[in-house]
Amino acid sequence: MVKKSEPNTQNAERSSMDVPEKPGRKSSKKNIREKADELTVRIEKFKRGPQAPVRHIKDKKLRGQLRASELLVSDAVLSAAKAEQWLLPAEAGTLEAEGMERTYRFQQVEILKEIETVSAQKAFDLSLPTLGPYHLKYTRSGRHALLGGRQGHLAIMEWGRAHLVTELQVKETTRDIAFLHNETFFAAAQKKHVYIYDKRGLEVHCLRDHNEVHAMQFLPYHFLLATIGKPGVLVYQDTSTGQMVAEHKTKLGRCDVLQQNPWNAVLCAGHHNGVVTMWSPNSSGPLVQMLCHQGPIKAIAVDMEGYHMVTAGQDKQVKVWDVRTYKPIHNYFSAAPAVSLDISQRRLLAVGYSGHVQVWKDALNQKATAPYMNHHLPPGAKVENVTFCPYDDVLGVGHSKVHSRCHPRSAL
Repeated sequence: MVKKSEPNTQNAERSSMDVPEKPGRKSSKKNIREKADELTVRIEKFKRGPQAPVRHIKDKKLRGQLRASELLVSDAVLSAAKAEQWLLPAEAGTLEAEGMERTYRFQQVEILKEIETVSAQKAFDLSLPTLGPYHLKYTRSGRHALLGGRQGHLAIMEWGRAHLVTELQVKETTRDIAFLHNETFFAAAQKKHVYIYDKRGLEVHCLRDHNEVHAMQFLPYHFLLATIGKPGVLVYQDTSTGQMVAEHKTKLGRCDVLQQNPWNAVLCAGHHNGVVTMWSPNSSGPLVQMLCHQGPIKAIAVDMEGYHMVTAGQDKQVKVWDVRTYKPIHNYFSAAPAVSLDISQRRLLAVGYSGHVQVWKDALNQKATAPYMNHHLPPGAKVENVTFCPYDDVLGVGHSKVHSRCHPRSAL
């Protein structure tokens, strides 16, 4: 008679305990589970509602067509979710302070040491102390920069490669500059008239109907060049046909500030009595007239969505306005009157005053308590204008001593 040997449970338990589990198995399962959950959330984001019920449909052909269409929609939703998960894995980087640190105390030298080489090469200075102060403008693609000195020096450069495209000296006072559609043509508001140049530096047109212009804006979707200056007359001219579209008398005297709303192409003009007027070529009078400051308007900026307008006045105040209600949301105070404002595509606010440049984060919807970044110019230099480069992590500053200062506005 053969006895059945009973299994040794103690040895089995011991052997199972002795076998070590792979260290990466739990973490890999956890990562897979997290990615699956993230993909599920993204799928819910792209869904356009619940699936159509097809069981109660008696027509087989219609039922099959609806099932096929639902299958195509689900495949499209899954593909969009996967594309967003893999092509946009992270948000844009920002400066992060630890402990008692503050981001506005970080110096540009410290930031350049921590970022990658490609981004570090975007920070540079151009020293042109004799022909300034300089204005700086970027093309809509952000690839080219237009430099305009008060003493008549004009230049186009492909700033990412530090390549000079063209350079000329008009030997005349230049108050403002503007690219047209791209780097092929640009306009310069000189002492008496506005001149159009091509990228080779050749004069193409002289717009004699624009007299003593102090500020210009080009409307790319309407092919219109708008100017205003000492006479206080706002002029619209079609750059494709050369015809004069509209000529509006503001009746408020000299005007040095002109900015467009990127959302609807309405022009905002800042006057010396503290009033901001909004204009359209189809209306003979101002669309809106707002008393914004108790003194001359120094700068205006409007965000890309057209919701907020920021104004700076001689009274050392920087105010944020709701364009939909024309009411102030909150205001900030500067040590000196701000002379230039700009809002980036990620809603960062740049303020230039005296020899300082401040960048404010989340300062439009709510009032910020401290600036996000702070930059000091060389001693004796004064800011002329600040502008963000589109689609890039760079803020350009034109001032009196050094031509432009371009530096990253975030760390990563």
